[in-house]
Amino acid sequence: MPVISLLSASQGPTGQSFRQLEQGITGTLEVRQSDAAESPGPTTVEPNKQGFLDLVKSFAEDVNAHQLHAGRAIDGFIAGEITDVHQVMVAVQEAGLALDLLLEIRNRTQEAFQEIMRIQV
Repeated sequence: MPVISLLSASQGPTGQSFRQLEQGITGTLEVRQSDAAESPGPTTVEPNKQGFLDLVKSFAEDVNAHQLHAGRAIDGFIAGEITDVHQVMVAVQEAGLALDLLLEIRNRTQEAFQEIMRIQV
């Protein structure tokens, strides 16, 4: 399964695909930047907007859902309920890609934090 279809078609327990979440973040960032340009005062986050922590939690839930689906597909294949090995391999690859994406997000976030900590004031 190509990565494009994983990003656009896969849905986690929240019902949003990775692509929808990404577009939501981009839209949120654009709105916040335009708000910041108009008002020089301190910025406040509205309670109904999704924060970074909520985003990471939803990604982790999506990855967990993919891992559980892959585990069920493997169990079904072993039990003989699923006869198409391609279904099992696609589920395992989706779970692997989702986990790789989550780990890369974690690594990039950790690198950004370390870079911020190196800034001298």
